[in-house]
Amino acid sequence: MGDLSYEVSGSAFEHVAHSVIEQMLSMKVGRTIEDKLRGLCGGEITGEAVLSLSLEEICSCGIAARKAATLQELARTMPEPELRALATLPDDEVRRALTAVHGIGRWTADIFLIFYLGRPDVLPVEDGAVRQVFRWLYGAPLTDDNVREVVCSLWRPYSSTAVRYMYRALNMGLVDSAVPCPFRWPQQG
Repeated sequence: MGDLSYEVSGSAFEHVAHSVIEQMLSMKVGRTIEDKLRGLCGGEITGEAVLSLSLEEICSCGIAARKAATLQELARTMPEPELRALATLPDDEVRRALTAVHGIGRWTADIFLIFYLGRPDVLPVEDGAVRQVFRWLYGAPLTDDNVREVVCSLWRPYSSTAVRYMYRALNMGLVDSAVPCPFRWPQQG
């Protein structure tokens, strides 16, 4: 799958908004919705632009009312400088600050930590895509505490890199639940 190269672009607000919009959606649908919102926002999704729109206008892009309310709440309670300042905090404090915004959960906070802040050791175990790829790779559920403890301990302190490769495998179409991973670890026992 090659080297991982990733360049952070866009504002901190735009990264969180992207996660809120794409949560529970396919990437294609999420991008379409995000592009519509970007158009309404005058080309850049900022807190100020989101606050200038009504809830109905945001929803007209295909965003559910709860997600639209979350975007407005984020824009009201965490302006861009405050979001950028999260970079100075430890992971748990970043999670605490973001999840204090109504409608933002741990998954969104973890995605922000991995993809915007570039934190090296974040493992979003509740992420459906990560769970899917993990099962394909290891033939066992990520939700099993013993499996997670053994396998994921091998990734520390670089769990975020494993997560990035999992997303890449899924996005490249390598993950097929009907076909086991060709380099899966053999089952014991």
